[in-house]
Amino acid sequence: MRFKTNDGVSLSYQDTGGTGTVLIFGAGFSGTQLEWQEQVEFFSQQGYRVVTMDWRSHGQSTRTSKNLRISRLAADLEELITYLQLDQVVLIGHSMGASVIWAYLSLFGQAKIKAVVAVDESPQLLNAPDWPNGLFDISWENLPLLAPTIMHHKMTVLPVGADLKKQLIEQKKLHPFNEDLVYPLLVNHLCQDWRGTLYDVTLPQLFMVGGQSPLWRTGYQEAIKPLLNSDSRMVLVPTSGHLIHLECPAVFDEEVVRFLQLIKL
Repeated sequence: MRFKTNDGVSLSYQDTGGTGTVLIFGAGFSGTQLEWQEQVEFFSQQGYRVVTMDWRSHGQSTRTSKNLRISRLAADLEELITYLQLDQVVLIGHSMGASVIWAYLSLFGQAKIKAVVAVDESPQLLNAPDWPNGLFDISWENLPLLAPTIMHHKMTVLPVGADLKKQLIEQKKLHPFNEDLVYPLLVNHLCQDWRGTLYDVTLPQLFMVGGQSPLWRTGYQEAIKPLLNSDSRMVLVPTSGHLIHLECPAVFDEEVVRFLQLIKL
C-alpha cells in the first residue's frame, strides 16, 4: 500500500486492519518495514492493529533527495496517521525510528499517542562534555570525519533468523539503499538533541536497551533514566546487539506485550 505526502513523495506502508489498539512500527536509518515482519504476525495475533511504514528513500518508498530531515520524517508519520484516520496509537521506533518519534512529539504533541517504545537509541548521538552517552566516539569536532564510517560498523551480535534474513537480502537487491543519497538525513539525525523532549513526555514509555549493543558505551541507559517519567520503564536485553527486534524477537515481543498490558492497552 502507498500514500503520497504533501510534498509529493510516495511512501510505502502496511496495515493489518482491525479494531484493536494501533501499533505503528518505524525502523532505523537504512532499515525497512520488513524488519518488523515477525512483530506484525505476533501482535496481530494478539489482537492489535499493526501498521508499518518505510521512511522516504528507504525500503519500497520513493527514492528522493527532497526534505531528508528527521523533522520531515516526523511529518510523514503524522500524515500517515491522518491518512489512516488513526487515534490513540502506540509508536514503536528502533534507533533513528525512536528519534523520529521524539521529533513527532516535539512537533505535533501527544494528543494522538497513547504510549511510546524506544529501542536502543540515545536521545543525543553526539558526545559532549555533559553527555558522554552518544554514538561511538563521535562529537561535533570529528563529525565530518567519522559520520561516513557509521554504516560500516556491525550492528548485531546474534544471528538474525535465516528466513527473515533471506527476505531482507532479497528486498535489498530489489530496493537498494543509496547511502550517498540519504547521507544528509544521517547527518541531520546525528545533530539532534532530544533530551529535553524526552524529559517533557508525559506518556508511558518503554525504553529497550541491547546489552551488547556496539553503538553505545556500557551503561549509557543510566543517564537516560532521570529523563523518563514515573509511568515509564527501562528493559535491558543482555544478549542482544543493536537490533533487538531481529536478534531476540521473542524477548522483544514479550517485553512490549508486558508493557502494553501494564498500561492496559
